[in-house]
Amino acid sequence: MNFQPKDDVLSEDKAVVSAGKRRTKELFHYLVMTFQSMLPPEKAEQFGRIAEELEASVVDNCANCPNAMQRLSARDPRRNRFLLRLVVSRVSPLFSGDRPSLPRSLIEGLDRYLKKAFGPIMYDELNAEANQILDHLAVDDDQEMWEHIRRDPQIKRFVDTVFIRILFRFENFAQGKKTFMSILDKTMQEISRYQFGEAQFSAVFEALFAELWGETKVDEQRLRWDFLFGDGTSQRIATILTQGLARWLRRQEGGQILQSGTSAAKRREAATAAAEQGPYSIKDRN
Repeated sequence: MNFQPKDDVLSEDKAVVSAGKRRTKELFHYLVMTFQSMLPPEKAEQFGRIAEELEASVVDNCANCPNAMQRLSARDPRRNRFLLRLVVSRVSPLFSGDRPSLPRSLIEGLDRYLKKAFGPIMYDELNAEANQILDHLAVDDDQEMWEHIRRDPQIKRFVDTVFIRILFRFENFAQGKKTFMSILDKTMQEISRYQFGEAQFSAVFEALFAELWGETKVDEQRLRWDFLFGDGTSQRIATILTQGLARWLRRQEGGQILQSGTSAAKRREAATAAAEQGPYSIKDRN
């Protein structure tokens, strides 16, 4: 049996990667020109700046593919729930610390929901995207992870993409919420006899998606979303968030009123009283 020399194999791999980079850039430029032609002049110019940022992300990802594959091959194959790891990093404050408001069975509930909501093909795709993000960050602590994400605009865009695709499961909000609550309630009842109700849903939804609300107010971000996901996407996101974050938005409005009229001492008293309610203090539990 004849084996191809290692140097020849490496050369062929480099040629394939190079061709892939070139083709990716060509397709990206075509998409940019098509989208830009659909915008009014002032928006087209604004999107041109966004396109430059996105192109840099595409080029960087292509360049990092060989190194990423080497790192992935060295990973423990038993640790493969990357999408779950990324999602749980947003909600971990709810079940960690001295006074958790939810039990850790929330983790398994979220895992079952993600697999049910997306099906095996889409789940594997999102899992692969989360894998790339976590591999790049290489951080175990959740708080530190999100500090890194917020400091790196390129990674933040990738993370937002993952969470937006999850958010779209709630486009028909009533049905999406019903499915989410049903799966998590059943799972948490089985594992820890814990009832997952309206208050718990609001807490988890806020933890997952509240950061996106501020981004709906930024013109460049809305243009970026419309380019990546299709025209009208930014409005779809805002509509879903308005429904899912209704309680959170009311609290934000109330907080602004408090800041202008309520003393800091009273606010501290309210926070202390809430903290003293103890573990699993959110209502609607057994």
